Amino acid sequence: MIINGFNIRQATIGDVPFLVDTIIEAEKSGTTILSYSRIFGLSEEMIRKYISDMLCEEVDGCELSISSFFVAEKNGQVVAALSGWVEGKDQISSTELKGNLLSYVLPKESIKRAIVASSFLQEIHIINVPGSIQKGAGYILKEFRNMHLFTILTNEIIGHLLKTNPDVTQIYTQIYGCNIAAIRANEKSNFEIVMIRESSNAAILNYLPSNKKILMKKEL
Repeated sequence: MIINGFNIRQATIGDVPFLVDTIIEAEKSGTTILSYSRIFGLSEEMIRKYISDMLCEEVDGCELSISSFFVAEKNGQVVAALSGWVEGKDQISSTELKGNLLSYVLPKESIKRAIVASSFLQEIHIINVPGSIQKGAGYILKEFRNMHLFTILTNEIIGHLLKTNPDVTQIYTQIYGCNIAAIRANEKSNFEIVMIRESSNAAILNYLPSNKKILMKKEL
């Protein structure tokens, strides 16, 4: 579908390199801290490889699913991507699906390291609402920002998911507190802040780009 000169479509396996970039940049949230590297003790290069491997497993229903992404193309080049899925559609949470993928793909030593960090991470963990649409990782190349691509992609994801899930009435997104630009962009799209989880433990910043997680919601 062509919208405002951009080809908007569902992602395919050929888009994996850009989807990896999207997940990495979303996790950094405008900082230099990549949570996956800090939590699992792996270089960014290795994290990129493992995220690619997990995407290629094509497990639906979580933030590491190719099927959850829509992309925007300009002149055949992918310039933006955004993910979204219906939470717990098959009675399995996206957190569980993601955890299974991580355990299957990552080295055992990295999983053991993550267990040590888990107590810190739980302090700002927000449980996804079952039966709602969850908007996940998003990224736009710098030269294509301020062109309403997040709004366009969000609307396409909502429309796509409502075709098979017509009873869904809410969409949520979680954002690190440091990502002010993303918070403001979602507010412009009529998302409202409904929860803030914050940790007073400074050690959490050894693993994450922020000690605060923001939950935003929009009624459909």
